[in-house]
Amino acid sequence: MKKIGPLIWLSFLLMLHPILVQSQNDFAETISAHVSKNIAVAGETIWFSVNIKITENQNRNSKILYAELINRDGLPVLQSMHALESHSSEGYLIIPNELESDHYLLRFYTRVSPLLSEEGVFNQFITIINPKKSPRTFPTSDQSIKYVFTNLKAHLDEKIITKTKQELIFEIPENFKTKSTTVSVSILNPFLPELLHGHIDGRIYMEFPIDQSLVPEPYGHIIAAKNLNPKIDTTETFFVSAHGIQSIVVSSKPNLTGDLYFELGAFSDYAFLIAQSSDIENQLNFSPVSPFLPFKFKEDFVFPNLNLKSHDKEFLMDLILSSQVATYFYPLENAEDLPVVTGFLPDNTYMLDDYTRFDDVETTLREYIPEVWVRKQSKKTLFKVSNAPLNDVFRENPLILLDAMPIFDADALAKFNPTKIQKLEVITREFSFNKDKFSGVISLTSFDNDFGGFELPEKALYLNYPEIQKPKTLQSQHLNIDLKDPNFPDFRTSLLWRYNSYPTENLKIYSSEIKGDYEILISIVEANGNMKYFTNILQVED
Repeated sequence: MKKIGPLIWLSFLLMLHPILVQSQNDFAETISAHVSKNIAVAGETIWFSVNIKITENQNRNSKILYAELINRDGLPVLQSMHALESHSSEGYLIIPNELESDHYLLRFYTRVSPLLSEEGVFNQFITIINPKKSPRTFPTSDQSIKYVFTNLKAHLDEKIITKTKQELIFEIPENFKTKSTTVSVSILNPFLPELLHGHIDGRIYMEFPIDQSLVPEPYGHIIAAKNLNPKIDTTETFFVSAHGIQSIVVSSKPNLTGDLYFELGAFSDYAFLIAQSSDIENQLNFSPVSPFLPFKFKEDFVFPNLNLKSHDKEFLMDLILSSQVATYFYPLENAEDLPVVTGFLPDNTYMLDDYTRFDDVETTLREYIPEVWVRKQSKKTLFKVSNAPLNDVFRENPLILLDAMPIFDADALAKFNPTKIQKLEVITREFSFNKDKFSGVISLTSFDNDFGGFELPEKALYLNYPEIQKPKTLQSQHLNIDLKDPNFPDFRTSLLWRYNSYPTENLKIYSSEIKGDYEILISIVEANGNMKYFTNILQVED
């Protein structure tokens, strides 16, 4: 994949300022989901598809989906973010190996959907089995179920009975073939009470605090943060640079309460973030805010107990066997991300390998870059950029970037060996970036987008921030690439995962060597945005 240069996200083209309100807005998002299986062993992968229905303006829908796996104490044990395209998303969750055997709640929402409607959060129970961590035991008590989950699955036909390792054809109704369809076939969960199969909306949660702000994300992820200084300077500029295969930098100024919002737009493939402030004399006093919403269960919402009995041993052994071979026999492939335009249009570009290499950036600039003037003031190095429109030189400092990370210490950059720097770009005019204006730009790009060995600035803050999940694809929708090899071991408990397709022919299903009842689950997205579910039972026998 060709790498596009780092540099600056043109956020002035995305002049969306987060709407900070505490009241209902004029649109709401309804979340629907299809989960590939509701029972898994720790370490296994669960696939899901999510659809967003919007009541009003379709162009304002969120672009980021949030997924969380919650334990019975109300604590998240897994959190992930996923890109939304055309109101939908496909993703996966790798169940953490350290989880104890128990029922967990899987929920999906956007940054604003639960704040605008109860239907803005989708909740579903799944059961996790960990052979190394048995379920907790609880004293016998009344576990009456006060919240009944919606399980509106229309049964398509009678139970289908087949043998192990057989091919069978499942007829897709004609009216499904014109609709976006997701299909899964997976083993039935015998441990979850029948009333808790299906899903439920936000009625199981307490209301959010009245000061919970709405932060819509119609263009991409927004990083929220806090300026923790006792005295807030609303003119101070904070920079966040995001780094991965590509890099960008975004900026924000705090409001009177210290809130900061950094708009990443379409950029999502980052591995880490670096925060800095234009106030380079003082220590950075900055903290990112978790993008996940602070849900709290109502007191009368309780998780069911997981009770495993001796007669469940054969079923559990089959589950564990399936999980142990799944990652070896049914691998995933990384999907190639499309590059995002992350730079500006420079006035001049210099490929440094075209020139004799010098040992430091200062000499390189003096010898090869006529648009940059190197000066000394009070024994400090200064870089000034030509002001081409006025045929003059800017008096103020330019914006200096290294792989999109702002550099405020010109002395450190002047002494830096540019051997691993691929190119240098210059803007020789006033550059507007959000609410700031800079006297030109000097931008350096390393060969490997790793700063070329330049040390992290002393007052910069490396942020351990949640990543947006990078897409992966299955090598086969049957989760087995050697279906027709009779000698190939096949211990699947998930027989099929097919996302967001328009079926033109009937469905092929290949049974595995694991006996039992499987659920064929089909979800379709209708023209009005509603998701409907249809089901059938596949019984696999010897």
